[in-house]
Amino acid sequence: MAKTRNRLNTVLELGTYEMRLLMLESAGSGEIRLKKCLSTQTPKDFVASTYIEFPIIEQEPVTKAIASLIKEAKMPYENCMVMMPDHSTLIDLMVTPPRYSKKEMDDVIKEEFEPIMPMPIDSWHITHQTIGAWEDDEIVLALATVKNNLLEAGGLVQKAGLNPNLMDINFLNAANLAEEYLNSSDSKGKNICMIHLGHESTSIGVFHDGQLRALQNRPIGAYDFTKQISKHFHVPENEADQFKRNEIFFLPEASPEQDGLYNFTVIKNTFASLSREIFGTLESYLTKFREFSIHEILISGGGANFENIAVALSANLNTRVKCISEIYELYVNGSAVAASEKNSLAAACGCFLRE
Repeated sequence: MAKTRNRLNTVLELGTYEMRLLMLESAGSGEIRLKKCLSTQTPKDFVASTYIEFPIIEQEPVTKAIASLIKEAKMPYENCMVMMPDHSTLIDLMVTPPRYSKKEMDDVIKEEFEPIMPMPIDSWHITHQTIGAWEDDEIVLALATVKNNLLEAGGLVQKAGLNPNLMDINFLNAANLAEEYLNSSDSKGKNICMIHLGHESTSIGVFHDGQLRALQNRPIGAYDFTKQISKHFHVPENEADQFKRNEIFFLPEASPEQDGLYNFTVIKNTFASLSREIFGTLESYLTKFREFSIHEILISGGGANFENIAVALSANLNTRVKCISEIYELYVNGSAVAASEKNSLAAACGCFLRE
């Protein structure tokens, strides 16, 4: 999991659905207290992708959105951490011999990444770190982000009034938030899957004894459900979003009646695609590491707020599924927030637990 020695007290999350600004009061074991938590809808001019070299279509709307958060928070110019969507970065988790030289490691990373890069490898900022061991080998996490994406997004944040001291992705910080849970005595010896259900993509990681062993980002997210609902009912996407929040798509208990629920039939194909992506990652992990079962799944992100989706995933994947909101407490300006906010803010809150 991503770590840094310098704790930052301000986090700016550049999501493709919402942009959020969080200011820390205190962060401890199982409890985060924020001075402020502000959000605004993300302009459609912000596009984060590994397939687009420049993520900003028009700078002005994006700069205004960020600046409006800073102005509302009445913040001075200070260092902050910027979070980018997971799908803005290529991810590779490799098992390598422990005696690789720097050149050998660079060559392996290049060999892994280059076939899937839509732009020359020199266009990418690549980082890697050893995050654990398996048998006699090392587990290495490598991340690649288009340099122009980092420079352009960072430049806009600076222009709007903050200094982007660090940039990272959602999943690794949601994992920071869950670290104590993943390393607890109750989790010892277990394979625990953590799924960050984002707006446009879903990140799926598997931990064993708190150590990350598998991580993939798949191109399906909460927005795919919204699009399907919008298309079926012939309503604008903002209305489809509201419909998704207010109507029942998943039953509160596993039941044969789930398949006959009309709303569920509308999104059934999208849900089946999501389940297949998750299952594929889990199956790959079990085969590669010669494990036999996934003991638990922890879900985070805005997609976790699709009411009772944990129940449906549990039935499809045949294991216990629960929301990350169950494992920590969150307060904003002294007041406890709803579980839905805890799910949505999990990754940003995890930034405050970096060491």
